[in-house]
This record gives sequence, structure tokens and C-alpha cells, in this order.
Amino acid sequence: VLHNCITEALRMHPPLILVLRYAKTSFEVTTKSGKSYTIPKGDVVAASPNFAHTLDYVFDDPLKYDPSRFAPPREEDKRTPLGFIGFGGGRHGCIGSNFAYLQIKTIWSHLMRNFEFELLDPVPEPDYESMVVGPKACRVRYTRRKLKV
Repeated sequence: VLHNCITEALRMHPPLILVLRYAKTSFEVTTKSGKSYTIPKGDVVAASPNFAHTLDYVFDDPLKYDPSRFAPPREEDKRTPLGFIGFGGGRHGCIGSNFAYLQIKTIWSHLMRNFEFELLDPVPEPDYESMVVGPKACRVRYTRRKLKV
């Protein structure tokens, strides 16, 4: 469940604006509507996770937070090749994605077990000022939980 929650957060708020790939050979691309394009050798191809993750033929109700979209039997990210590109994809996907998930799960498991959270400001807008996208500043109150032993 936590894995799907993290994946859904990354789908809705990907940290990279673009994923770039260099075409080593020319190849054909056919769109969903059937239009074909030739990508010449040497061109740089860009894919936008922000755009790709909101395609309604891949993800039902793409603006809604719904972690169960990644669980069987739905698995909406598998409707098309590379439906989810939060860590890039294909041959050159992020080699650290499994480690990133492990770190995120460890941190959030500890935080959710030990603290209550309250967002004090409106949900922050994305900050597109750098190569890696993060949220603009916001305040969060956290209170330590009383653990039962």
C-alpha cells in the first residue's frame, strides 16, 4: 500500500520536468491517433512526466489522488509501454529507483508511526525554479504520538 501511495505522489508531482534521450538511430513513432513521425538519428527526444502522467487514456481521472490505480487488477500504469516515467524508463531508467523507494518507505514509516501532521498553509504549488521540482515553502506542524507498548 505504501509503495502505491509513493508511486501515486510521484505520478502527480514528478521531480523532473523532462526526461531527455539521444536518438542513436533513426526510428518511427506512431501516436495514439495513428499519425507517424520519424525521429532522425542524433536528435534529442524529450518526454514530460508532468504531461504523460495526466493522459486520461493511461490514467483514469488523472488529477485525482488514487494509489489503488497501481494495484492489481487495475494497474493503469501498464496500459501503455512506459505509462509511468517517474524514474525515467526503458533501458536508461534510474538505477537508484529501488533504493529511493526503500529510503522513502523507511522515512515515512518512521514519521507516520511517531508523529501526527497538520498542514498549516495551503497545499504548496510546485517550484519550477530548478532542474528538480519540489514544493514551494509551506508550514507543517508535527506532534509526537504517544506510543503504546
